Amino acid sequence: MNKHLNIFKTYTKEDRYHQLENDLTRALAITMLENQLFLHEVLKVLLSTNTGYYDTIFDDFSGKDSIQIDIQKNVSELSEYEHLFAVSLSGHQMEVGSFFNQKNDAKYDPITDLVIIIHNVVIIFEVKPNNHDCTSQLYNQALNAFEHKISSKNVTPVDLNWCKLMEIALHTANFEKAINQPSRFLTDFIQFIKGHNFKWLPQVPLSAISLNGNLKRVEDRIETAVLQSSFETISGRLGFVSGLPWAHEILFAIQPDTETIAVRIFPGNIKRQGSHIFLGQNEPFFKKEINLFNQSFDVQKKYHVKLTSWKRYFTGLWFAESDVIESFYSKENFHRYSGRKKKGEDWESIARLFDTHFKTNYEWKKRSEWETKVLKSGKSQFDISFGYELKIEIPYSIFQQMDTDKNDVTELGVLFEEIKSAFERTFIPS
Repeated sequence: MNKHLNIFKTYTKEDRYHQLENDLTRALAITMLENQLFLHEVLKVLLSTNTGYYDTIFDDFSGKDSIQIDIQKNVSELSEYEHLFAVSLSGHQMEVGSFFNQKNDAKYDPITDLVIIIHNVVIIFEVKPNNHDCTSQLYNQALNAFEHKISSKNVTPVDLNWCKLMEIALHTANFEKAINQPSRFLTDFIQFIKGHNFKWLPQVPLSAISLNGNLKRVEDRIETAVLQSSFETISGRLGFVSGLPWAHEILFAIQPDTETIAVRIFPGNIKRQGSHIFLGQNEPFFKKEINLFNQSFDVQKKYHVKLTSWKRYFTGLWFAESDVIESFYSKENFHRYSGRKKKGEDWESIARLFDTHFKTNYEWKKRSEWETKVLKSGKSQFDISFGYELKIEIPYSIFQQMDTDKNDVTELGVLFEEIKSAFERTFIPS
């Protein structure tokens, strides 16, 4: 998905500190409101920091008011509750043992970032978008909530730093995926935090991850590197938007058997892209090898005829040059046959084109399921494009060499730039 379509991504510039703090607070509040499992897991961690509170509240909930979640609430409204959990949510790990030694005793009515109320318990959060130590500020909020009379009997300080919270979020998201019930709110919240500070998520560099293990960890690390780079991610796919006029996407596929990562680009995937490569009378020309950091890689080329309806792919043909009698990838055929085709003569002309150019043993009708997916599909039109797949296979060791620090993915971003530039140079205009 385009990162700008993330539920929590605002148009506000993130260098505005207070707005970012508010955005993070609001994103967390909405995610807990919309995802009950995530809310429960967070509450269980918080309430369990003081023995008995979780069991006391949830052993029997009859007659108790429903859980309330609010933001920017004055502490003067919280004095009626018996116990307060003061939660630090920052990149900094709060020293809980020093909480009651703070000296910030100013009397006023501060506003909390986030509040959760459960029966006779109130939980307040102080949210920071960086590594700021908010212990003193949080202490003062608790102090004013109970009119300067606080102790461990009525206040429990809790360190819920961003790393801990994101572990809870990821565990919850993975469980929801395991039962085939993923949450858009939780997924977007994780992506939002990852885009702001990927260091808050539990990841290790690729140098410490083997392809014999959990490949999802490799995918997550590459996705993080894309998010931190100048490139745009692609919804549901591991890769990035290339920015090239003749090929929109560059995709990655992990290949454990060969210990490589396949990198693919798809020139001419739609007609508009094809107009940038079908320039001369003959078939477009692509280099058979490219160089990355002075190392040569073979470019594997395939042909791809794609049929779409309402911008959705529904069938197509993948083939090699050996599958055709003569190439029909020419400027003349591109302009004559690509684009929107209506049922009737248009479809018949496409069938004649394929009959003329494909070898008999290729069986293009069977491969494309022409009878069921086209002729008997109920469609009245489709769009057709004549494109390619260009693929290189990069040893995984190269990715590992460029990613050795869990807190720094900039070198992978450099690799992505090099890959994009190398693919850009493969096309030779005629």
